[in-house]
Amino acid sequence: MMGRALGIDYGSRRVGLALSDPLRIIASGAGVLQNTPSLIKTLARFVEENQVVVIVVGMPYAPDGGTGEKGEEVELFIQRLHDAVTIPVTTWDESFTTVEAGATLRKGGMKKKQRRQKGVLDEMAARLLLQEYLDTKMNSLDPNP
Repeated sequence: MMGRALGIDYGSRRVGLALSDPLRIIASGAGVLQNTPSLIKTLARFVEENQVVVIVVGMPYAPDGGTGEKGEEVELFIQRLHDAVTIPVTTWDESFTTVEAGATLRKGGMKKKQRRQKGVLDEMAARLLLQEYLDTKMNSLDPNP
């Protein structure tokens, strides 16, 4: 099944977004949203406008495999999102994506001042987690999104 995938790096203040191409090969940054009461409605509209067929939300797993307090917040967000859309919403381990995002931006030559701009790391973290998801699905025999 073809169609775009949406990657979400959920944060208490900001939510980073990444969107795949329709063949689900490449993840690109798709912006940052403020985490406001209208977030779910905004995301549902984004899903519809961009013909998204699967949503991948980063789950902050702890080293022991648990989710902790932040994970519970993400699970509540996922439930609210799932209630607002008619497509699958799945999770992906986002451990270290923010650290990796910072390293990727540094390697790409982005200046420290630019990296500190609100949302830059959130969008890159969403892009990295979505690309990892896409790469894993592409290399598996799993026909599901």
